[in-house]
Amino acid sequence: MFNSTLNATLPATETHKSALCRALRVTASEKWDLNRRFPIVMSRACGAYVWDVEGRQYVDLTSCSGAAPLGAGYEPVLDHVALEMRRTGGIVPGPLSEHRVELAERLAKVFPLAQRSIFFRTGSCATTAAVRLARAYTDVNLVLTSGYHGWHDWHLQDRPTMGLPDRDRDSVDFQYDLELLERFARARRLAAVIVTPEVNFFPPEYHRELQNMVHRYGALLILDEVMTGFRYGPGGYHTAIGLAPDLITFSKGLANGMALSAVAGRADVLNAAEKTYLGNTYQREITPFAAALSTMDALRDGTALARMRCVGEQLISGLNEVFASQEVQARAFAWPTMFDVVFATPDLGHAFFQEMWSRGFLMQYGGRFMPSAALSDADVRAAIEAVGHALLAAKRRTESTGGDPDPIAAAVRFAGDHFVATPDTVRRWFNASSRP
Repeated sequence: MFNSTLNATLPATETHKSALCRALRVTASEKWDLNRRFPIVMSRACGAYVWDVEGRQYVDLTSCSGAAPLGAGYEPVLDHVALEMRRTGGIVPGPLSEHRVELAERLAKVFPLAQRSIFFRTGSCATTAAVRLARAYTDVNLVLTSGYHGWHDWHLQDRPTMGLPDRDRDSVDFQYDLELLERFARARRLAAVIVTPEVNFFPPEYHRELQNMVHRYGALLILDEVMTGFRYGPGGYHTAIGLAPDLITFSKGLANGMALSAVAGRADVLNAAEKTYLGNTYQREITPFAAALSTMDALRDGTALARMRCVGEQLISGLNEVFASQEVQARAFAWPTMFDVVFATPDLGHAFFQEMWSRGFLMQYGGRFMPSAALSDADVRAAIEAVGHALLAAKRRTESTGGDPDPIAAAVRFAGDHFVATPDTVRRWFNASSRP
């Protein structure tokens, strides 16, 4: 196992360097695939483990970016998918299969607000479809947005250097700031407000106030639960805190790693699909629907979610103990199944997680930490042991003494960098010490 030597560094072998060069030559992005992700060409994954092209093993602390809450290659899901692929041929000529119908019915049972559902392949497709449905239903174009909703042209208003200019003048980022939202709503009629709930920074009271404001101005509320839908709690974040969004988007965890997403919600809003076109060839594919049905079977009794919460709590506690013992101003906090780590000195945070990669543990600074139910207690203990060594190495690399002790200043910087919330919003709502 590659992480058995805690002081190891990732050797730049000729085989792996060759694999990286091949990737960069024909497909990979230096910025997005290497600098912002793990500079590793991977070969396979199983449970909480992944192997690179050299055969070195790592522990995945991200659940494949949240896509596989049960762990990669969860056998009951794979077995059901293989069985249905052989039985059905894997795809049918028309967009309606019994699997699609059954999944929509199952979603309605788990998420009571999901009166109807429409299915896609990715979270980006689902959020884009939700925005189009809102515009078709209201006959209004203006949409306010906060948080990440994918790579499509209507989005990325928060990152103007990343997309084409003037790609969608009728979608505006309000940066989680309720005062900005109200200012926009008073000036023009809104079709909808779409928000990714930042559950570690903004409490339920924030989201309830947001919902009241959105509905007071006659707009639809779209809650982007691509991340929280199958990870926060049974029925997603909105059910747990008593929200009533008009539309909900799902993806991560829906089919335990297979490509499937959904827009669900009020039947009358979903029926606006009759006024536009949201068809796609791969609604005909049986495989992801079969995976989703067996994934929902596995999640039904709450055991997997409880396991994710348990290992998340262990990781949060262990990280914070090491940070305190080394007098580093950093904190792991909030919802155990999807927690954040914030450093007062971001360069130290980035260096720390790079050191964790070299010790065989995959997570990244600014990414959400989403442990899977496949993580063992031994994996967690090994990760925490590696944390101390990685932090010492990162401090030497960056010559950091720990950073500004003000947790609010660190939270403001992190939120601005990673999900573009205004400083005033973070100062008003964030209180890491009160989070679960």
